[in-house]
Amino acid sequence: MSDLKIDFDWTDPLGARGAELRATWARLSITVDRHPVTKVYEERSKTVRDAIYLPLYPLAEWLAEQWWPLWNEPAPSPSCGRPGYNQRHGLVHAREGYALPPLRIEPEGSLVLVSWSSERLAAQHLEFLGSGEVWLETNAVKDAFTALIEAVVGRLAADGISESRLQQDWLAIRTADGDERDFCECAGALGLDPYALDESQEHEIEEAGNLLPGDILPEFFRAARASADELRRDAEEVSAAVARAGSNPADLTPLRRLRDVAGTWGGPDGSPPWEQGYGVARKLRSYLGLDGRPLASMESIGAAIGTTWAELGAALSRFSSKTLPFEALVGVNPKLSPGFVLRPGRPESLLFDLCRALFEYLCLPARRNALITDAHTERQKRNRAFAAEFLAPASALRARIRHPMVTWEETEEIAEECGVSAWVIAHQLANHRIASVENA
Repeated sequence: MSDLKIDFDWTDPLGARGAELRATWARLSITVDRHPVTKVYEERSKTVRDAIYLPLYPLAEWLAEQWWPLWNEPAPSPSCGRPGYNQRHGLVHAREGYALPPLRIEPEGSLVLVSWSSERLAAQHLEFLGSGEVWLETNAVKDAFTALIEAVVGRLAADGISESRLQQDWLAIRTADGDERDFCECAGALGLDPYALDESQEHEIEEAGNLLPGDILPEFFRAARASADELRRDAEEVSAAVARAGSNPADLTPLRRLRDVAGTWGGPDGSPPWEQGYGVARKLRSYLGLDGRPLASMESIGAAIGTTWAELGAALSRFSSKTLPFEALVGVNPKLSPGFVLRPGRPESLLFDLCRALFEYLCLPARRNALITDAHTERQKRNRAFAAEFLAPASALRARIRHPMVTWEETEEIAEECGVSAWVIAHQLANHRIASVENA
């Protein structure tokens, strides 16, 4: 796995104003997967170096202020915009007039996407060089920034500085107990600073958390709408869906047996989440003897898994609105049979969402719930990849398409045959390097 390294040496502050700035002036170097993110071209000296000079206090203070959203808030999704996301995830917003690289941190669970780009800073007569993006282990990146903050806090204390904003915020973060940490992670997933909430906001988050089982809380808060009224409605809708899924009368024995088989395929293996989803889909298609045959309807899905449409339909219900930020939910009834709740939509969307929920049922421990959303998280990437590969396998697309470029009309034709949207086919063609789609 690639890594992120932060190296710094305290240096002469050269008359900088402000006790915190003078105490934490340093030479800073950040590398990601051996790429120097702090590599700059200095216009005045016409030289290139891999480090920058600045006080570390503003960076450490920004990290502490954004701590909970930084590691828990996924990138905005089509159904859930998050105003201010860039300010919470880009180091440029910690500059305060100093030269920090345009580095972004976007969490998706146990993995985080770290990306950077080139940028010229006219006022500082510097240009950051290079660009890239790398998936890293979230805990490793968090540990690297934790070490930086700890060093800055220690430096302040050594200089006799106390009660700074950074020291107060960091103490609150480090001393949070289990319940408080859970609350902060939920607030952070909504893009909120848990220490800046009013009583009403705190109550809404706590109430939403109390309504829902713990196994779906992380995915709920990563996708839910943050305003008080919408958050409460979202929680009530999902709570009702959990109850319906768990009390449905279906007895889908073939699916219970499939889950027993899928349990022998092993869990996440360290590969990217989308590859894990593809792998399970291929194994399932092979086990069911589907070859490259498309599954373009609910009836064909039922036949493939050994049940009838009527039996499968008995396990289905609907969310109340297609504007919800949740696409499906799967729960388990006392017979250990699944119940699926789908968001109203077009037939191809329902089919795709059902398959995403099917993946969660096959891979979850018994008596667990799963929430399917359009959030950018590992879990959702896994089940999206599974659904795409199960319904429109790359092997069948590769056998059909013989040219490196296809038209959008051809993509729509293939999508209709597979029972999915044209965008699913376009993503399959791109992700598996089969072909490019004109005007996609």
